[in-house]
Amino acid sequence: MTSAPGSAPDFERQQPTATPSKKRRRPALSCEQCRQRKIRCDRNLPCKSCIKLKIQSCTYVATHIPKSRARGIVSQCHDVGSAGPVLVPGRSATVGDHAGSWMADSPPSGTPLRHLAPGPAACPGMESPTEHALTARIQELERKLEDAHQGTSLPKDKLLDDSNNSGEWSAPMKGTNAKIRFFGQSHWMNGPDMFPDVLSTLINAEAKRIGPYRNFIKCKTLARTIKEHRADPVSSTTLGETVPAKALADQLVDAYFCNFEGAIRILHVPTFRAEYERYWLNPATANVAFVIQMQLCMALGASVHDDVFSLRATAVKWVCEAQLWLILPPEKSRMTIVGIQILCLLSICKAACAVGQDLGWVTSGCIVRRAICMGLHRDPSQLAKMTVYRAEMRRRLWATILELNLQASFDAGNPPLISPKHYDVLLPANLNDDQLTDEADHRTAAIDKSDELTDMSAQLLLLRSHPLRREIIRHVTESRGKNSYPETLRLSSELTKACHSMTKDLVILTEAQKRAPRAIANQFHCRFIQLMVYRCFAPLHQPMLRLAPNDPTVYYSRKVLLDSSLEIIEICNLSRPRSTADARGLIDTATAFDRLIVTGSGFFRVVPLQAILSIGMEFVHIKEEEERDLLATMRPKASNELRPIIEASIDWAGRRIRAGETTIKIYCLTSAGLVLADGIDKGLSSEQIQQSVFESGEESSIQCWEYLKEVADRDGVKINEDDGSPAKVEVPADTMDFTFDWFGGFGWDAVGEWSFEV
Repeated sequence: MTSAPGSAPDFERQQPTATPSKKRRRPALSCEQCRQRKIRCDRNLPCKSCIKLKIQSCTYVATHIPKSRARGIVSQCHDVGSAGPVLVPGRSATVGDHAGSWMADSPPSGTPLRHLAPGPAACPGMESPTEHALTARIQELERKLEDAHQGTSLPKDKLLDDSNNSGEWSAPMKGTNAKIRFFGQSHWMNGPDMFPDVLSTLINAEAKRIGPYRNFIKCKTLARTIKEHRADPVSSTTLGETVPAKALADQLVDAYFCNFEGAIRILHVPTFRAEYERYWLNPATANVAFVIQMQLCMALGASVHDDVFSLRATAVKWVCEAQLWLILPPEKSRMTIVGIQILCLLSICKAACAVGQDLGWVTSGCIVRRAICMGLHRDPSQLAKMTVYRAEMRRRLWATILELNLQASFDAGNPPLISPKHYDVLLPANLNDDQLTDEADHRTAAIDKSDELTDMSAQLLLLRSHPLRREIIRHVTESRGKNSYPETLRLSSELTKACHSMTKDLVILTEAQKRAPRAIANQFHCRFIQLMVYRCFAPLHQPMLRLAPNDPTVYYSRKVLLDSSLEIIEICNLSRPRSTADARGLIDTATAFDRLIVTGSGFFRVVPLQAILSIGMEFVHIKEEEERDLLATMRPKASNELRPIIEASIDWAGRRIRAGETTIKIYCLTSAGLVLADGIDKGLSSEQIQQSVFESGEESSIQCWEYLKEVADRDGVKINEDDGSPAKVEVPADTMDFTFDWFGGFGWDAVGEWSFEV
């Protein structure tokens, strides 16, 4: 006989009351994975242990309801024949930033959780308090699951792995946005904003169209005309036809090999010299690729030929011809060692001759990709059997490509385009060029003596610091990294040790040169190496002073930045320019480096400019501290030592304009910064200081106008003295609507519709 619905079976009513009750089971609050491993669970969803062990799913067992409690629920439903096990969701999950790790195994947000596990059937027309609570619980879980799904949509849109980012998707901006360009932390454009008083005064003059603004526009118009006059159109039918007379060509080629080639190796000197002699025997039959290569060597030699870079227009044409040759079809024919050499020479020429130097990072990317396509990123021992000459030239070129890529990253403030995981090339052997033969020779290891002075000694010395400098640029350009000051201090300490070691090695190199039978290492090479290493201090420490210039906790950064900047000024020799030449007309290597700092662009201008800005900022800070220290009986002498350097920097900026540079920003900013410090020193009010800066901008712009007229006269650009505008180009009626754009880039290529807004 069956029992009536809703009543207990007869055998249950006949049970004796003395029967001991079963031990109640406690609900499992830990997830199934932690229970299996018998480890502690923080009961989140997903839990911390599953996240740490990278478990894809973190699941919980539904809460079990005993029969004694389920009986009351089942008795209310007359259409249920038997009471099965009742399972309900265990608890409300706490969804964290790692919800994306389990979303793939979760149901869609619109699926009710009651359909995912067996449970009591709903009684029509009835809803007990327990069922009401369960319904509310399910609705809450559905809502939270939907919120969790929406919260994980941002990470799923990112093309990156967030396993090591602790759930943080944003990081502080490490750079400056201007126009359509992003200037990273190591870019020099992040330096001028350390002088807000100067910039605000000059920008206000631009906004009000008063004072120095008209002179700025006159200088800008003339500068653009000078650049247009230099841009002589080139044709693919006349490539290699602008080679000068042999006497001048010999001087330019010798200037390249005496200075640039020893610092960063690109060519094999005996091979080039032999081809060079054959060219002058019959220029008409010469290979076009060699002529392009020779012209780039002469362009670099022309940058140090005289104090004013008189061959600048010709050098610019040689650079343009090389660019045209590289893109002419078939491009596949340029995928050769000679093509890579031309790309490397072109990269340095753009910096030395100011031809698209602000896009050097883009050019370096092209070089890296072509080199990888040619297999230069693999060591020759892993490839086909090669002679010593071919293997070592591949290693030398790859080392040069890595250095050019690193310098371009520092200039642009962007990350390097390749990591050590992508190549396995060994260091070049310490061999002279005449020891590289194109014959089968397996005695390279026996010939290579690292303690001897060879043609590779200078570049090998620079390569010793390459891993550290690569780590520094990675640290300062990492967009998702935090501003870790301890990491900055650690890298700075390692860099200081590298500088001390480099100084000792340079002394050894100099002493070895005194005993050498021929000239190998010289001052140009030594100063070039020092400049490339000391420049790494600025991107490390300058951001700290921009954020908190008066914070005593970053005083170490302030001191290191000042010391390294003073060292760079000494290396660049801004205060004591030289100009000497021998009987053949060749200049000494120290003078060549001095001229390159004046005539060159790219990192030859960026590195000393960053040092000048840092020294100028320190000079202003010292004046402010002296003004606040009212109880001091004697002012420190530091400012008296920095002032001559600032004055020499202004003179350096003027010499750069006279040598053909068309931007006047450096000259005006440096002059205004000195006036600002003097105003603070004299105790002037803010209005008086602003007026002094205003007048300084007007005076410096007038001086720059005179310098630019001198350049225009030398280049053959005619100027109408009546209105001050060039006679060659008609000045548009809305000239005064141009913006001078202090933050708008290196030169004057932009029309100026993007003005800087404070």
